[in-house]
Amino acid sequence: MWRYLLLILLLAGREATAQVCTGGLGDPIVNITFGQGSGPGPALAAGITNLIYQAADCPNDGYYTIANHTSSCFGATWFYLGQDHTGNQDGYFMVINASYQPNDFYVQTVSGLCGNTSYQFAAWVLNLDRGRPEIEPNITFTIEKTDGAVLQSYQTGDISQNVAATWNQYAFYFKTPPGISTVVLRMRNNAPGGIGNDIALDDITFRPAGSSIKAAVTGFPTDTLNFCVNAQPTFDIDATVESCYPSQSIQWQVSADKGHSWTDIPGATGDNITITPAAAGLYLYRLAAAQTGNLGVATCEVASPPVEVNVIPIPHPAISIALASDANCAGSPVTINATPVDAGSTPFYQWLVNGSVLMSSTGGTLKSLTSYSLANGDVVQATMTSDAACLIGSGDATSNPITVVITPIPVTGVSVAASETQVCADSVVVFTATPQNGGVNPGYEWQVDGAPVGGHSAVFTSAALHDGDVVNCTMTADLACSQPVKDPQGVTMTIYPLPVIQLDTGVIIAGGSSIQLEPVVTGSLAGWTWTPATGLEDPMALQPIARPVGNTAYTVAVVTTDGCKAKATEKVEVFYDLKLPAAFSPNGDGRNDVFRAPPQTPVTIQRFAVYNRKGAMVFYTTNAGEGWNGMFNGQPQPAGVYVWYIEYNNPITKTVGEKQGTVVLVR
Repeated sequence: MWRYLLLILLLAGREATAQVCTGGLGDPIVNITFGQGSGPGPALAAGITNLIYQAADCPNDGYYTIANHTSSCFGATWFYLGQDHTGNQDGYFMVINASYQPNDFYVQTVSGLCGNTSYQFAAWVLNLDRGRPEIEPNITFTIEKTDGAVLQSYQTGDISQNVAATWNQYAFYFKTPPGISTVVLRMRNNAPGGIGNDIALDDITFRPAGSSIKAAVTGFPTDTLNFCVNAQPTFDIDATVESCYPSQSIQWQVSADKGHSWTDIPGATGDNITITPAAAGLYLYRLAAAQTGNLGVATCEVASPPVEVNVIPIPHPAISIALASDANCAGSPVTINATPVDAGSTPFYQWLVNGSVLMSSTGGTLKSLTSYSLANGDVVQATMTSDAACLIGSGDATSNPITVVITPIPVTGVSVAASETQVCADSVVVFTATPQNGGVNPGYEWQVDGAPVGGHSAVFTSAALHDGDVVNCTMTADLACSQPVKDPQGVTMTIYPLPVIQLDTGVIIAGGSSIQLEPVVTGSLAGWTWTPATGLEDPMALQPIARPVGNTAYTVAVVTTDGCKAKATEKVEVFYDLKLPAAFSPNGDGRNDVFRAPPQTPVTIQRFAVYNRKGAMVFYTTNAGEGWNGMFNGQPQPAGVYVWYIEYNNPITKTVGEKQGTVVLVR
């Protein structure tokens, strides 16, 4: 597998003078890096690829993604990639899982070119398959006119598998015909999809190609120079320029923004130039070449590697210091930070306290001072001796003085009081913290048995305490250098248990019979009360006999010797033989408007129906809560006698009873 493949191809059918220049390269016209980011990158613009975008590390056949890594794809049959071609771990690249049929996986139009000019097209490709794929990637790179006519093409052949993930650059040169300023770049995968034929694509470039240009500074071994601005440097740059164009023009250029933009140097059109930078700064110099008439067009010219000239300004060493914190508390270290200016690479620092040297060091290790020994009123200064390049003088600098103020720890305290200390388990207890020397807005943290329970105010309320719980409060005063302080004793709570009552919730008895109410109560009782007393043979008994004439809910309220209370209720429903009214009048007066089983009767209806004189059913339900309102199919029925039939569950005998009779509908 080739690391670099640079092919110089002659345009078929052209004259021998139609030379393809390959010695030098210009700035990229197209430079597709796919960007960078932390997650999957965005889909390509419409028309660039025939594949379908899939936001996944491992796209399926016929899909692609923009990713910064691949991981465990298809049973780990793909290589793991953790970075792009340049080694950037966040850098994106295009991951291509080929379609089942050969297709164009990348197409881009490039405009603004010059006719009769050489260009280089290049891309980095990696075979993703690490197993034994049935199909190897095979790519054709094509340069076309906008009408589809092919200007130049190159085939990679099968891109073989490597033992390790290996990026390879494929590049070739071509020459635009006269008058052609726009071309189409096309990458076609010739192999079908399936097991294999999976690639990563990165750093697609399209650059003008031309004469080889080499520039060197006379008398200097490298092309990187450093001068002090006060030295008024003057130097010569000589260039060796290959003759590549039928008619060639050259121009020296300078950049003051690290090569982002270039400016022609007036009159500098020869292969030598004398430079005298007038001001401090970083300057890049290069010589550009192009076919005469194309010079100055960035898409048509090439340039030499730049010569870098760093004109160093005269340094003015200085140092200032500042306290890291406004509050320096007694017993804590004091930190002072230094801010140096023009310190150089290995400056010498000294820290002085009241004029005496406390610490000194060469390098950057003493740009801050942390000390437990500083006292209130100590005066601190720092000195620095710079070793910056281009110094004039000694390079010594002295900082501003700082007088250290040490703040004493304030004496604070807090005490806690409870609304009650002996309560029943359902009681709400209010705790109040009283600060001593707490400042304007002290902070509070409440604890129960040492565990934080929130409540960041002076009052804490709880109804979930247990017997023996100890409630404390920690206060932090709103004062400089204050420390959290906890109330010394806390409040120990005595929590009495609530009585527990076990009682049936409901029962049904026959009319005229009785039942004994039998609550089982835990705890030491001091008394109890039944309500209502109606129907109870002995309302003062804990387990009285009840003989109610109608449905009655009996509630027992108990109190323990500790004063804790509880209640429980048993509903006694009384069942008399089922009786239905003899008549009803649905006139809306709120009385006897509906014909139904009495609502207080504890029965379950299985069937309830009403029939008219002709035997037609005018009402039916299985719900004991429903009744007939004298309507049928939305129409009021005439006054008269109607027959009813009902089936119901007898709650006493536990059998199904049935009754029938007549009812008079009164209008």
